[in-house]
Order: sequence, then C-alpha cells, then structure tokens
Amino acid sequence: MLELFHYEPTANSAKPMICLKEKGLDFVSHYVDLHAFEQHSPEYVKLNPNGQVPALRHNGRIITESTVINEYLEDVFPQVPLRPADPYELAQMRIWSKFVDEYYCPALSLIGWHHLIEGIVKDLGREKFEAYLARIPLHEQREKWRLAATKSFPQEQLDEAVRKLRFSMQRHEERLQASKWLAGPTYSLADVNTYSMTAAMPFFFSEFVNEKDTPRTLEWLKAMNARPGVQAAMAMAKKPMRPTPGQAAT
Repeated sequence: MLELFHYEPTANSAKPMICLKEKGLDFVSHYVDLHAFEQHSPEYVKLNPNGQVPALRHNGRIITESTVINEYLEDVFPQVPLRPADPYELAQMRIWSKFVDEYYCPALSLIGWHHLIEGIVKDLGREKFEAYLARIPLHEQREKWRLAATKSFPQEQLDEAVRKLRFSMQRHEERLQASKWLAGPTYSLADVNTYSMTAAMPFFFSEFVNEKDTPRTLEWLKAMNARPGVQAAMAMAKKPMRPTPGQAAT
C-alpha cells in the first residue's frame, strides 16, 4: 500500500503528488497542515525525523525527500515511465533536478518564508510560538522560523535570492530552446520536479518571467497545466489555490 504524507499541492509536496497521478497509482492521502505545525508533531516526526513533508510510506517502509520519492516510484512502478530511456537524457534529467533542489528551490523558498511565515505565526503569542519552535527537530529550521517570523532576513540575502531566481529562469528558458521538455524531447521527472516551483513565477516575478523574456517557459507552463496528472494533483487542494511566492517545505 502507498501512503503519501503531504501538504497542499505546492512546492515539494506537489512533486510526488503529480508523479503518483501521472502514473495512475492509487494511494492513501494523509494531509499534514503546515500552518498548524503538524509536521513537527511527535507522531509525524516518528515518520520523518526532519519534520518536513512530503514522506511516502510503501508497505510500511518510509521514504523521504521529494526528488528521491519520485525516483523510488519510478523504480518500483516503471509501467508509466517518467525517466528518459536515453542515458544522456536521463543524465540531463538528474542534473536539472539537482539544480532545482540545490539552487532554484532554496532561493524561492527563502522568498516564500519572508512573505508567508509572519502571517502564520502573528496570532500565536510568544509562549505558544516558542513551544512550537521547541518541537522543530532541525536547528537550522528553528532559526529560519525565528528570522521569518519577524521578517528579519537581511536585505542582501533577499536580494541574492532574487538574483538566483532570475538566473534560474534564464537557465530554464535556455533548457527549452532545443526541446519541449526540460530533459529533452521526453516528458520526465525533470518537469515534474520543477512545475510547482515555477507555476507562480509569472505572477510574482513578472519583471523577468514574461512573454518577452521567457516565452518558452510560459509555453512549458501551459503544457504542464494541460496534463491530466498535473490537473488531478492540483484538484487535491484543500484550500483555494492562490499563487504564492514559493511555499516552503516547513
């Protein structure tokens, strides 16, 4: 049995949600409300000691990290392939996914934290907020929450994140010069792993994601939005889906 522990179909949670839907796999959905800090509850931390979503449970065994979850699903359920058969294109898929995980996503996440976290915690009160902080397993995450709660990220750090996003969109556009999809002519996990990061970019960063500067990226987004698997994953949203500048995997 497949069970997915996830938030809304945004950011890292969306990646395995789309993958599962693209493959037509039945799974049990466990909604983890990040705004209620359920990802840091003792019950959830038993599943993922990092206290982050998503997590996949398959026949009682746990797999974490969204990109790894998707590779695992491809290994176990290859009937609807989401990896290119060509070794070079497969390498390009993994190189691009690594770029998203290590460069693009962290920059977008920082901007998302800066804009979103203050609103989540503003009504908690100091004592309750500190109690929630104490449950966060990772020191780095606790410090990030503290900074985001008071919008205390240094301006130069925010500016650098925007610079990285601009570069990421330039790279994204360049990747689509030769083919419709990010790893080559074949739709793959490179596209799945990128979609939720890019979906809101035209809304929040229209100064560099627009018809003039990134026409191929906008066409790619249209193609992604038209895919039944993407539509099915987006339909799982419990809250109204509004563009957000990169919701963090809190």
